[in-house]
Formats: sequence, C-alpha cells, structure tokens
Amino acid sequence: MTSSLPADLATRLAALTPEARARLLAKVRQQRRPQERLTPGQLRLWQAHHDTGGRPVDVVCQAVHLTGARVDLDVLADRVRGFADTHEALRTTFEATDDGVRPVVHPRLPPALTRTRFADEAQAHAAAKELAHEPFDLARGPLLRVVLAEGASPEEAWVLVVVHNLVFDAWSFELLLDELAREDGSAPPAALPFSRFAHEQAAWVASAAGRAAGEHWAGEVADAPPPLPTDRPRRAPSRRPGGRVAFALPGAVARGLAASARQAAASTYAAWLAVAWAAIAEWGASQDVLLGTFVAGRDRPGTEQSVGYLLNVLPVRLRDPGDGTHASRVRAVNAVTRSGLRHSAYPGELIEAPRRVPGTHPLFDVVFVFDNLGEATRTIQGAEVTTADLDKGVARYDLTLAVYPDADGASGWLEYDTDLHDAATVHRLAERFTALAEAAAEEAGR
Repeated sequence: MTSSLPADLATRLAALTPEARARLLAKVRQQRRPQERLTPGQLRLWQAHHDTGGRPVDVVCQAVHLTGARVDLDVLADRVRGFADTHEALRTTFEATDDGVRPVVHPRLPPALTRTRFADEAQAHAAAKELAHEPFDLARGPLLRVVLAEGASPEEAWVLVVVHNLVFDAWSFELLLDELAREDGSAPPAALPFSRFAHEQAAWVASAAGRAAGEHWAGEVADAPPPLPTDRPRRAPSRRPGGRVAFALPGAVARGLAASARQAAASTYAAWLAVAWAAIAEWGASQDVLLGTFVAGRDRPGTEQSVGYLLNVLPVRLRDPGDGTHASRVRAVNAVTRSGLRHSAYPGELIEAPRRVPGTHPLFDVVFVFDNLGEATRTIQGAEVTTADLDKGVARYDLTLAVYPDADGASGWLEYDTDLHDAATVHRLAERFTALAEAAAEEAGR
C-alpha cells in the first residue's frame, strides 16, 4: 500500500517514540474535535469569575491533615500527577473567542505541585488560603494546585488542594482522596470524560424529558417570594467579600434528627433542611421560602468516577409547614424533594424565571448545603485523614448554610456576604438554627 503522506513527513512520524506518537495523536484528535461549549454550570462560574474580579468565590480550598503514620510524599506526588493525567477536566483551560468561551483539553497539563513543611495547623491553613487568593489564569492553567508538606512530627503531613470549580466539585475532591488512598498495585477505576458528560447533558436537556423538567422547575419558582431581608441594600455586581459563623451540635441532636427522618421515611437531608426552613421562615417572616440546594449531578452511568463540575444547584420551594411541627416540615420537605429528584439532571441555570436577586445568581439569595460525603473514616498510607473546608474570606451567595454530619454530631457554618449582612445578624440566625435543631431532636424523642 502506498502512503499518501509526503516522504519526509512519513519518515519523521516513523522516527517518533511511542510516547511522542501518542501525544501527537491526542493533539490531532483535539484539533479535529468540534468546538465544545461550556455546560450551563460552567458558564455561570466563568461569568462569576470575571464579575468578581477573579476573587476565589468559586474555588475549592481544602486542607487535608494526615496523622498517626509516616507518609511517603513522593508517592502522593506521583498519584496527584497521575490523577491530573487521567481526568480530562484537570487538563482543561478556557479560551475566550468571538463566539463565546470554549474549553480546550490539553494532552498534558501538569498540576502546580509544590513541597514544603508546616509547623502547625495555623500555618497550613494560612498557606492554603493564600494559594486560593493567587489569581487563576483560566486560559493558561493549570487550574489544580496541590501542596504536599511535612508536619511537625514524622507521623504528620499535609495535603492542600486548591482548584477552580470550573473543573472540580466536592465529589471530585472525594475522588482525589480515593486516588491518594488507593492500594499499591490496584488499578484506578475507569472514568467518563467530562466532555462526554457535557454532550450527554446537552442532548438530554433538548429531549422530551429535559423539556418536561424545565417546565417543572419553572412552575416551582413561579410567583417566588421576595428575597430575604438584608442589613444593607444589595449592589450588583458584588465582589462578594464574606465571613463565616461556625456552629456545632452534639451527637444526641444529630441522632434525634436522623430518627425524625426515619419516622417520616425520609432522608436525613430532609430532616436538616426542615430545620433550615423553620429558621429562614422566621427570619423572613414568611413560610413561603425559596432556597437553592446542591445535587451531585451523577445519576448517569459512569459519572460516579468523573472529575469535573457536575454539581447542580436547584430550587427548593417550601410553602406548607402543616401544623408547624418538625415532623410536618420533614414530610413536606420529603414530598417536595422527591418530586424534584425526578428532574434533578436539569441545569439550574436554564430555569426560566425572572431575575429575583441581583448579583451572580438570578434566583437564590440563600443556599443550603448538606455534605455527608466525608462521614466515613479514611486512611492514606495508614495515616488518618481529616479534612477542612477553609474560609477564604469570600461569599458565593448572599447566605449559605452548610451542615456536615459526622460520627460525633454535626458541624457547620453560615457564610455571608459582608456587604449585605452584619456579623451580629448572622450570629443570631446561627443560634436560632441550632436551637430549632435541638428542639426538633427533642420532638423526635417524645
């Protein structure tokens, strides 16, 4: 068979090493791929990045503390590099064109990986926050930054993970921890490329099921209540300076709320959201509450192992608390969330509704986060893993209420936009939330 390639080109191709040939093939495939578009969630993040002047509003900032065993940081460094090579999202940058923004997948895009030593937790956390505030170049990357550090003793180490949400979400962070904890000799699980998820999402949105989901959500947000009161008027766009008020609840309260969920044949998430509803309804002086909540966006086959921003923020409309008891609220939350779960693949950014809130999100001034991904204990090379989602001094929404259950109870925080809310106001809301949680646990025990 006669080659159609020029002789000199054919000779040069034949001289390439297998590794160089593979990189060239990947680059050619990328250039031949039709131009991609951002998912609706990514487009919102892109716009928010520029609206807030590159502040780390949508940046994951996690400190992983490893204790109780000596850890080989060289092995962890290799795992981080391999993780970035394996997952398409972490090799992606974003190019602004005349037609909009498109993702560019590179054959290789090594993460920003550094090594150091920390004397204590305060130094480690400060370093992570500083790294989060270093501006991201979305067009050049890399968008994943990892610091591997020795601790104060031989049996202590740190892994700092700072990455832009455009290519990463909370589930992706758990997948990274899984990779760091993977036994030597075992193969990493196969993963669906993020671009495939994006194509499948767009096709589903255009389908009959997608159109029905859009109609469902449009109905949920119709005639929405006004935004919650603020201490100062909203200004758009906001640069989102933020603060946090932390809280903690004992195991008895967490167990009581779990019991209330079982009594209603509901999830523990529904029990905690019922408490949040009661607190927000008091604050806004209305039982009609519209808030945002996150869903993992991983209901399609293969997405469980995908790295990228698959997270979806959707509305929860809560209106009828029944007799006002916690049990009635749990039943109401359960009914609403079960109905919405059938349509949870629909991107929240596409919901047709008039703008309700100035700023970076048109619908939500308050968002509820319930994160039980880290409930199970985990070890890496025999060391116990403790993670901390760090306060970067920014606020993603006007107000975010986050709850993290664990074996000893539950912890959480209220993150707030300091341009809108006073610290004293948010402290009062946190105190009211914890008091209502305690009352709900007592009610479930009667």
